[in-house]
Amino acid sequence: MSGMIVTLHRPWVSRVLIVALLITSLLAAWALFEYGRFRAGFDSLNTQKEFSQLESTITAFEEQLELLREENAVMERAAQVERKAYDEVNNSLKALQAEILELNGELAFYRGIISPRSASQGLHLQSYKLIPNGELRGFRYEISLTQVLKHSRLAQGNVRLNIEGIQNGHQKSLNLKQLTENHTKELKFKFKYFQNFKGNITLPEQFQAKRVSLQVLPRGREKDMIEKVFDWPFKE
Repeated sequence: MSGMIVTLHRPWVSRVLIVALLITSLLAAWALFEYGRFRAGFDSLNTQKEFSQLESTITAFEEQLELLREENAVMERAAQVERKAYDEVNNSLKALQAEILELNGELAFYRGIISPRSASQGLHLQSYKLIPNGELRGFRYEISLTQVLKHSRLAQGNVRLNIEGIQNGHQKSLNLKQLTENHTKELKFKFKYFQNFKGNITLPEQFQAKRVSLQVLPRGREKDMIEKVFDWPFKE
C-alpha cells in the first residue's frame, strides 16, 4: 500500500472560524470604543437618561406654551369685547355731549327771548349760521330773529340775504333769487316772539364769495332795520 494521506474537507468549519473571528474583532472594537468614551468621560447610559429628561422638559414646555396661547386667545377675545363696549359707550357719550350742547344753545336762545340782555326796542338778529350742505358749491343757511317779550305787537317784514364776491374779475352781489332753486327773493317774517329760517343756496361757477350781507327790514319801522356783514367763512 502506497503512502496515502486522507484529508477531510470541511469548508463550513473555515467559514465558521472566519465569522467567529469577525464577530470577535467587532466586539473587541466596540469594547475599545466604549472604553475610550468611558475614559473620556462619556457615559451612554447617563446620556440617554439626560436625553429622555430633555425630551420630557421640552414636552412640558410645549404643553405650557399651548396653555399660554389659549389664555392669550381668551384675553384677546375679552379685550375685543371690552373695546367694543368702550367704543359704544364713547359714541353714546359723544352723542350725549352733542345733544347737551345743542340743548344749551336752545336754552340760551330762549333766555335771550325771555330775559334779553339788551334793553333796546325792536328786532334782534339772534343767530346766523352758514354751513356746507354736501352738494357741489352748496351751503345751508340758518337765521333766527327774536323780539323782546315786552313787545306785544307782531313783528313783520323781510330778510334780505346777499352774497358778495368776484366773478370773472368783477365785483358782484347775488341775492337769494339768484342763489336758490325756488328763486326766493326775500324771506318774509311775521312773529311775536321769534322765527327761524333755514334754506339752501348754490354758488354759481366762477364766483368767488367774499362776504355775506344780511338785512332785516321791519315793515313800517325803517329805523329798526338791522344790517350785518359777515366774512365768507370758507376757503375755496
